[in-house]
Amino acid sequence: MTSAPTASRAFRALVWFTARRHAKVRQLGWVSFGLLALVTGIVALLSSQDGVWRLETRTRLIANPADEKTPIRMTYKEYGEQRLPLYEAGLPGPPEAFAIRSAVANSYRAMITSEQFLDDYALLNFVRWVVRTLFFTFLMPLLCLAYATGAIGAERESRTLLWLLSRPLPRWAVYLAKFLGTLPWCVAVSLGGFAVVCLAGGSLGVKAFEMYWDAVLIGSVAFAALFHLIGAVFRRPSVVGLVYVFFFETLVANLPGSLKQLSLSYYLHSLFYNETAKELKTVQPQSVEVYAPAATGEAWVTLSVAAVLLTAVGMVLFGRQEPSEEV
Repeated sequence: MTSAPTASRAFRALVWFTARRHAKVRQLGWVSFGLLALVTGIVALLSSQDGVWRLETRTRLIANPADEKTPIRMTYKEYGEQRLPLYEAGLPGPPEAFAIRSAVANSYRAMITSEQFLDDYALLNFVRWVVRTLFFTFLMPLLCLAYATGAIGAERESRTLLWLLSRPLPRWAVYLAKFLGTLPWCVAVSLGGFAVVCLAGGSLGVKAFEMYWDAVLIGSVAFAALFHLIGAVFRRPSVVGLVYVFFFETLVANLPGSLKQLSLSYYLHSLFYNETAKELKTVQPQSVEVYAPAATGEAWVTLSVAAVLLTAVGMVLFGRQEPSEEV
């Protein structure tokens, strides 16, 4: 004897149906996975080269005393070994000049003798380019976009949304069920993609994953809520989402001033800066004072509240849409 259908059973069934439907990757999903594979390959190729992320193996051109037209290429370690005695020999002098020469000399000395400084610099160099620039700014929003906009957007494109709304569930419940069915996929592909990219980076990547996996988790939840809302409001959610990612999140999140506080990426990048500053003792990210990141607790609360508010706004807006607009 089967029990009578209830709203709660219908809600759970819709969540499960949405999760199963996302197992079939859409076109934008394949594009995202292709870019993820490309980035992973590039990171693996770079990391396979000995010392590519380290400061002492980087090279620079310096003036050639014998021939000004033919500069000499030196590693930073060789250059530091050459310049350090000159700065140490000229340290006495006016207080202002002494402070400057002392700071430069200490930098060269650390580059030559401090393994901790060199290890910290290598990790900072890796996370700056791979974690913040490639994954936080580019790949993670794109992976969430590929899944979150398709929860309702795919129903609209296939002309099945009107049929779905005829089920015995309030429209806000349909919106919430679609989001709950989509969210695990957004989190899974974001964390999984981050793990793959970090593993391609070797030991530095493993350390980076330990430092930032929780930031990826909360960031994917916030982006999933945002792109799910876009998928419910706009008829071309993928296009709107791509414009948002590449223009608003990429540009506004890096502007000076307070305007960047309107973007999710600002708080995600704040977690990057704060965790990096906590883990690295001898070297710190550049432009921290200019960027002025939010405190760790503030960033976590803001991203969490943003996810809840975006979901609530989506439930209200989706519940007020006229059925004729869905055809």
